[in-house]
Amino acid sequence: MTIIPFIALVVLLVALWRLELGVGAVILLWPAYLIRTTVVGIPITALELSLYALAAAFVIRSVARRRMTWPQLPRPLMFFIGLWIIAWILATIFSVDHRASLGAFKAWLVDPLLFGWLLLSCIRTERQRTTVISATMLSGAMVAMAGLVQLIWFRDTLEDARLSSFFAPVANYAAMFIGPLLALNIGLLLWKQMSRWWWTAVAIMALALILTVSFGGYLAVGVGTLMLWWRWPGRRTRMVALLAGIVVAGIGLLALSRTPYLAEKFKTTDRSSSLVRTQIWRTSWEMIKERSWFGVGPNAYEPIYRQTIPRLYWSPLEWLVSQPHNLYLALWLETGLLGLISFFVLVMLWTRRLWRRVLARDAVAIACLSAMAAILAHGFVDTPLFKNDLALLLVFVLLLPLLNIDPHPSDTEDVG
Repeated sequence: MTIIPFIALVVLLVALWRLELGVGAVILLWPAYLIRTTVVGIPITALELSLYALAAAFVIRSVARRRMTWPQLPRPLMFFIGLWIIAWILATIFSVDHRASLGAFKAWLVDPLLFGWLLLSCIRTERQRTTVISATMLSGAMVAMAGLVQLIWFRDTLEDARLSSFFAPVANYAAMFIGPLLALNIGLLLWKQMSRWWWTAVAIMALALILTVSFGGYLAVGVGTLMLWWRWPGRRTRMVALLAGIVVAGIGLLALSRTPYLAEKFKTTDRSSSLVRTQIWRTSWEMIKERSWFGVGPNAYEPIYRQTIPRLYWSPLEWLVSQPHNLYLALWLETGLLGLISFFVLVMLWTRRLWRRVLARDAVAIACLSAMAAILAHGFVDTPLFKNDLALLLVFVLLLPLLNIDPHPSDTEDVG
């Protein structure tokens, strides 16, 4: 598609002007992985090409200024990132579908690592950090607004009348994208890190999330905001917020009880989402028992699922399933046992490093921990990682509190 090179060119020019705006442009383009083409037979998306354009701009500026920035991370984190990479390499080598796994290796590992390197290298001041945080708010609000427009004018793209935005017809994709951004940005606004006018974007995202009717999304934001509530100063304020949350949740459950969605989740006969997930989870566990060391390979779940489920259920409620609807089963199957272990240890080390800052009520640390809690909670019922946009979103949440921010930058500082 001719629009893809044009988008990448715009990102290149913007990044050559100001690198943080280039990073922000890539964040705005997270959903642009849906715009796809091929270059010399290799599939590529508008998001990927824009990311490569940002990398090119960073290199050009560094060469021109004869200064290359090499980001630093704590050694324990670097060690387990290395294990994470090795796990992906092994899982890809032993994959049941090398072509699919190589594509996933590029989109779900190489691109997020590149994005993380650029984020650490380009964002060095408070102003630059505020710019990229603003981009996350705009990205979430843009997806939410597209979903609201969809509900009004493009109802033929809906499935079960649920908002799905650019990700039509899958409403859960929209919920997995909006949920962590909502938790992150509510935290930053509560701690007054951003202008109060950004509450408008948060309100739009919250409305869109409600209209996805994604119980996984509700769970994610509920857990994330509980983390924010825990660190919110003032016992009285916390009690008022808790009571308000209980009232809102009660009203929401009452409203949902008058729709078919709530009852459908818990049906034990016929077809329901809970029964479908039960079959998928049990089948996934059977797949793990047969391939416990290296899994089935990145993005290679579906063919082995189709081979396995008839042995357990006939006839299956779902034949075509690309992911096991559980982050932890997916980690084991997509990246092997080493990938599962290295992911957990990485998150634990990251949380430990942030903990003192969280106890000291550091806004960025609390907001990012809230977003991570939302991702991990949603992971019990879906896979908020193995998607091009979600992989970059996870990297952003992990690295935002680790940015090497200069508290006293010079007026002439120009990173890169």
